[in-house]
Amino acid sequence: MIRGRPAALVALVIAAASWGSAATFIKFALDSWGPMTLLIAQLLSANVVLWTILLIRGYRRPPQMWKLLLLGALEPGLCYALLTIGLLFTTAANAAVLSAMESFFAVILAAIFLRERLTRRSIAGLALALIGVLILEAAGGFDGVHLGDTLVLGGILAAGFYVVIARTIAGSYDTLTMTAHQFAAGLALALPFAIIRWVTGAEAIIEPRPISSWAAALGVGIIGYAGSFLLYNFAIAHVRAGLSTMILNLMPVFGILTALIFLHEQIGLLAIIGALLVLASIFIFPSEDETNAMPTGQEKRADELR
Repeated sequence: MIRGRPAALVALVIAAASWGSAATFIKFALDSWGPMTLLIAQLLSANVVLWTILLIRGYRRPPQMWKLLLLGALEPGLCYALLTIGLLFTTAANAAVLSAMESFFAVILAAIFLRERLTRRSIAGLALALIGVLILEAAGGFDGVHLGDTLVLGGILAAGFYVVIARTIAGSYDTLTMTAHQFAAGLALALPFAIIRWVTGAEAIIEPRPISSWAAALGVGIIGYAGSFLLYNFAIAHVRAGLSTMILNLMPVFGILTALIFLHEQIGLLAIIGALLVLASIFIFPSEDETNAMPTGQEKRADELR
């Protein structure tokens, strides 16, 4: 759908900005929230907004709901749980950098499961993005992959699977229905783990928290999560999985900028160079029209037999 593509690209950029900034505000809120309590607050606020809108509009039970529940279990469920816990042990800038790995996971998984072609420009774009990520890691002073980074990478891998599955079913559901159900599934997955933390006294549900911390927590839930997913689920119905994931390479750029501004984390010249390389990779990646114009493997074999 060419008509929907410009709006879809804008939606993806805004979603990347919101997602990329989320790590900064999660890291800020973790000063006064337990990780699972924070995640529940964010998922609950997102669900309240999404389901209120959905019920006002009129609810209809979607077909094959298990697919939506699977999406929700992957993201926001598993992905956001690992990200939130991981941010206890790593910086927001590190998490933002590692978020770029979603592109690699998703493009490779799309090539395997959706048989999307890895063209020379695709590989070049991925390589440039990888170089940018490595430079960002060096700029951030990484001396190895630690517990926090490993947890964040696990969450990003779950997000990569989410991208591939969502791409195959996005056209079968309206955006609001799809998003609301996956967030309900994410909340249902996270809640038992939070209850264990509360019962054992590892985290407190109610305790004094600054207004700024509440604003960060609820802002991530409503804007960074619910709003971003609405935009993303709308966009992926019009944009190929490979191109959409390359645009999500903007996430570490926004993440580093917000970490610099709000958390005063140190960002050097190398980080700026790495961020620019990540941005450049998006423009190297082939456009949807160019990719669609390429013959499939079956078409190539048919031409060879003629």
